[in-house]
Amino acid sequence: MKIIVTILFVFFVSITYAQKDNFERFLAEGKAEFHKNFEEQDYDVAVRTLERAVQLKPENTEAKYFLGYAYSRLNAKDGASLISMKLDLTIKSSEQFEAVNKLTPKYEGEIVVLDPYSKITSEWGSMAMTYWHKGQKDQALWAFNEGIKRGGFSEFILALNKKILDSCNENSILFTSGDQLTIPLWYLQIVEGYRKDIAVVDANLLESSWYATYLVKQKVVTFDLPEETLDNLEIQEWAPQKITIGDFAWTVNPTYENTYLFRCDLLLLSILKANKFERPVFFTDGFPKDRQLSLTDNLWSYGFFVDAINFYDDGPLELESDTSEMDALMALAIKNSPDELWFVELLKRL
Repeated sequence: MKIIVTILFVFFVSITYAQKDNFERFLAEGKAEFHKNFEEQDYDVAVRTLERAVQLKPENTEAKYFLGYAYSRLNAKDGASLISMKLDLTIKSSEQFEAVNKLTPKYEGEIVVLDPYSKITSEWGSMAMTYWHKGQKDQALWAFNEGIKRGGFSEFILALNKKILDSCNENSILFTSGDQLTIPLWYLQIVEGYRKDIAVVDANLLESSWYATYLVKQKVVTFDLPEETLDNLEIQEWAPQKITIGDFAWTVNPTYENTYLFRCDLLLLSILKANKFERPVFFTDGFPKDRQLSLTDNLWSYGFFVDAINFYDDGPLELESDTSEMDALMALAIKNSPDELWFVELLKRL
């Protein structure tokens, strides 16, 4: 009898350790796809291995977080595929992040880009844009609202982005960068009809072939290039060049290897040329310097989280802030969201 018990004990211990080894191997293999060069990333592989990891340890939040991201990247690896997302993959991705937030409200595993709360917003906002681009407005509104129902589009993020819009003059062009600002701004304008006078342009998405034409058809902005050339515009060689628009002049330097301008840079410049500063131009605060079209030294703080072009070199504005209003805004932040706490730290410095 003792021999049988010993054999069973050894058997179950061996199974337990084998499962642990397999789980760690599957998790490591799935995560490895995210660290490869962009062209080499295979999210079919990531999904397969991470699904097996989650099957072995369904309560492990890091495995679920990365599986959610793998579904997301399989659905839309970059901005070019944002308008061809599939609902089933969006749901699968969202469900993983929702489970992470339920199991561990304060996720402390490795982060890809966004935390689980922000990623729910990103998933459903991107799905809404897929519908919106196809002219399916009712479905777009449903997707935005589904995002709220599942835990995205928090009070803090929407309030923060309302203040960003309110910092812009009437009929402005606002260049943004990144899902955490662009997608909530889409929500506010499309769902709530808030500050629709402002043209929101995501500078990163300008790199995608569909986005410039979309902006023209939606009458968001215009370009000084023929519409038929917008989809096919590619990276170009560029020597430092002085650009003059009205009374304002600056030198635009290459943004890549001291030799080229990316497609998104060329299109941003084209918007500025077409606009001729007839509409006020703003950049969201923290806009990547390599995307500022050599305007970094000419940008000044204008309002809440926005910078404007300083035409007269007369220094930044002295901004007044309502302390009680700022405290009320920061109190809305989800304390378990690293992304929202990052914004809170920025607000404290204003």
